[in-house]
Amino acid sequence: MKAKLIIIFTVVVCIGIILTGYLFHSIYGRANIDKGSLTVPAAPIISTTSVQQITYLVSPEDPTKYCNGEDMDSIGYQKTITHQESTSTPLANPSKLEIIKTVLNAATTGMCHDALNQADIREDNGVVYIPPFDGWAGISITMCSCQPQVEVNLLQIPDITKVVWSADNGVSSLPSKDNIISLETPLPGQTISSPLTIKGQARGSWFFEASFPVILVDWDGQIIAQGSARAKGDWLTTEFVPFEANLNFVIDKKIYSNKGSLILKKDNPSGISGKADSLEIPVVFSVDKE
Repeated sequence: MKAKLIIIFTVVVCIGIILTGYLFHSIYGRANIDKGSLTVPAAPIISTTSVQQITYLVSPEDPTKYCNGEDMDSIGYQKTITHQESTSTPLANPSKLEIIKTVLNAATTGMCHDALNQADIREDNGVVYIPPFDGWAGISITMCSCQPQVEVNLLQIPDITKVVWSADNGVSSLPSKDNIISLETPLPGQTISSPLTIKGQARGSWFFEASFPVILVDWDGQIIAQGSARAKGDWLTTEFVPFEANLNFVIDKKIYSNKGSLILKKDNPSGISGKADSLEIPVVFSVDKE
């Protein structure tokens, strides 16, 4: 009897163990299956595109406070271009020219910005060449603030050492007038000082009463000296006649740019625009800085 009880007890225990194992598997095993079937949100997709940050400087001041026709204080405005901002380019490895254009697009304003967006800007060996803007009413006022905006920012770009406001890699594309008038001195791009002696030759048709106007202007187009070139021979001819002129001028030591132009105008007493003509060459003023 006692042996039977032991056997029955053993069988009950075994059945209990089996049932317990079954229930454990049913509950926890099912839970694991459900968890495995859950939809887990995917990790965020991060763009691998490299974005290069580019810093530039702006002025908190209104440009017209310094450049308005009456006041043309480029140097004063330049000193206010100190506030740093940043922009970006989606290009992984932008070229130097692409960086230059990105900076100009961000750092310039108004007509300056619009003109530069249409300009054929080039860079060669650390020098940025910006072609002259076509003339429009107010260009002098625009350039008063445009030039500081451009030069302050471009000269901060690594390896950029100079900004030249001229076409064709620093040599202005001027129409040839050698068959009408030519200069012996000064030559295009020459550094000049006062008094300036101007010598050359022109055909007799360039003169009237043995003379023609000569004008010297600064980078902003402001006249700093003017006079007349005189024929050194008989001007009543179709041949070349030597001429000479002398100009005295004073350059402000604080002038923003020492670039200018010498203009030799055909004397046109008739006032008919179709008969007007001129020769303009770039010059550089010798300026003694204080």
